[in-house]
Amino acid sequence: MDGYCIYLDGLSSDLSEEHIIPLSLGGSDKFTILADRKFNKGPASKVDAGVANDFLMMFDRDKKNALGHSGTKPEPTAKNVTLEDGTPVQAVFAASGLRIYNLKERRLLTPSEASGRTLKVEGITVRLDVDIKFVAKVALSAGFYAYGELFRSHVRHSEARQIVICDKLEDIRPDVRLHTRFPSEEELQSETLQILKLATERVDCSCVLLLPGTGCLGVAVGILGRFMGMINIPADTSAFPNSADYEKGHCIYLQGGEVKRLSVRRLFDQLAESLEE
Repeated sequence: MDGYCIYLDGLSSDLSEEHIIPLSLGGSDKFTILADRKFNKGPASKVDAGVANDFLMMFDRDKKNALGHSGTKPEPTAKNVTLEDGTPVQAVFAASGLRIYNLKERRLLTPSEASGRTLKVEGITVRLDVDIKFVAKVALSAGFYAYGELFRSHVRHSEARQIVICDKLEDIRPDVRLHTRFPSEEELQSETLQILKLATERVDCSCVLLLPGTGCLGVAVGILGRFMGMINIPADTSAFPNSADYEKGHCIYLQGGEVKRLSVRRLFDQLAESLEE
């Protein structure tokens, strides 16, 4: 299929369905766009996999039983582990309980054998840029999903695209503001960021919040009830809709495979009511 791809900002002769948030991270088959197949299977897939296989994210996926297309049960697994006596093992930190596999004897330790032992864990990798790359990718696809041609023509989305494909986040323009899933103490003093964290973490599902502002479009992303980050992209939002489900911005929540859409105004009213209760 031929058509426009927001990832390329151009035409593609081979479009395929792209999950804006993958199923393995609480996505929905109803929350998709058409995107260039090569980019979808390349840079976009690499970013999605980086989050889905992140050691910290695996705990949330395990707890929420968030399965991908393969249907494989997600479990946080540390492979480079030794016991206090140097015995090599693998440790699975599953919601169903800790499992320790003795690599020499090729068997699981019994509860009595594991009791009182000490694990030395090495080689766990947590990429500190994968969250904001994912947020930038979602900003591109969700922004186009929600606002269409307005997003394409009024938002400087090339900045988000550069974040997705770059190797290091060193040459990002100063007017593109980023907030990661690990905000600093100073960032946590921001009332706006606190509200957005609350909005993404108040429910056990994934969501995207799009907030048109003065000279920018803010996009905050939550995955399985955890704040993943936010990006502010330079934009002219004066022509963006500001009524009904788009009043003060637009929110998309993915619950049980369904897509729930509401305005930022309504969301903030609901947050205020829940806090009063």
